[in-house]
Amino acid sequence: MLGPRIAALRRAAGISQSELAQMLKISPSAVGMYEQGRREPALDVLAEMARIFGVTIDFLVTGKAGSAQEEDQLMQVLMERVNISDARLNNRRVRPFSREELAVLFAAMLMEP
Repeated sequence: MLGPRIAALRRAAGISQSELAQMLKISPSAVGMYEQGRREPALDVLAEMARIFGVTIDFLVTGKAGSAQEEDQLMQVLMERVNISDARLNNRRVRPFSREELAVLFAAMLMEP
């Protein structure tokens, strides 16, 4: 489920595939393939994604934060990103999340502190 996590975090941040690709210095099609699960990012790309999204590599790969402190930080980041996304969705600038992406976001937000 790495792909859906990347897609959910990217959309929550209000970043397009092209914008993320520019930040990562890779092609937009590579980002699309990561999100579709057709290809996996190299470790250096994962590390940069984690930095961009404000999460750990562990979260990107497993969907779980490592420690209680990391979980609290992740919860804060996701709440901020979802609020940004909500504003953009109200303006209809970003397409709605898929069921799978929403499940990833809600599961992360419901992690116990």
